Amino acid sequence: MAGTMSNDAILQSISADITAGRTDGVSAKLLSVSESTDDPYEILKCMSILKLVPNDGTESRIATRLVGLVDEGNALDVAKALYNLDCPYYSLEILKNVPKSDESVRLRCHCLCDLEEFESALEVYGMIGNPCINDRIMLSSILSSLGEHKRSMEEAEKLLSENPKDYDTRIAYAKSLIMGGRNKEAMKYAREGLKDKSADSNAVAAYVLRIQGNIKAAGGYASRAVQLDNNHIGGMESLGICLALKEEYDKARIVAGAINEISPGDKAAINILTYCEGH
Repeated sequence: MAGTMSNDAILQSISADITAGRTDGVSAKLLSVSESTDDPYEILKCMSILKLVPNDGTESRIATRLVGLVDEGNALDVAKALYNLDCPYYSLEILKNVPKSDESVRLRCHCLCDLEEFESALEVYGMIGNPCINDRIMLSSILSSLGEHKRSMEEAEKLLSENPKDYDTRIAYAKSLIMGGRNKEAMKYAREGLKDKSADSNAVAAYVLRIQGNIKAAGGYASRAVQLDNNHIGGMESLGICLALKEEYDKARIVAGAINEISPGDKAAINILTYCEGH
């Protein structure tokens, strides 16, 4: 097969099979394609498609080989892609040999958070020379995870006062409230935001309700956010997760696919697929 078809054509045919619900043998085919090339980007395509089928150990086999194929020119790119594909361990393996820069240190920090190594993440965070808004959002989350809710809230409040309309900042503020056990305040904050009837505010309400376990209401606000802005990744992420939690896995996968079309390799798509694993 590999001799008569290009790897791109094989991958397209595998994707078509998955869309049609034919998933038997997909892992073996993707492993075969990944082993027929030394191009890290082709291998990443295989890993991306692999996310659409249940994990049978193939992912770690492909990722282990990929780590050995990177070079100085593509190491950071590949490490980022692996992080987005929910493979933080392999991303960190590559980052061990990447020169220190704010970009590589930031990525290390994100990977450590995904591995729930929050003390190490806080230590690494201190190495970021010029923290940007998203770095400070990450810091607030790390502090919450370490139980330092007062410090987390201080950082989140500072961010919100500087960027009151920024969606990610608003989510960070709500998350800090929830992780600090202040659910009612998070709900009040989300409700007040809804007065402007924006996609962002509906997506914030969807996030807060979803985290608090009110899936039906969260799905409604997420749908509204996407109706108002059909490229709203945050709204789509909550919508996809709510669909998966309601066991509507095919619809959830469609939403993940739509995110991938808008923002290829976006972690939001992988987050949705994680809820679909095994179904």
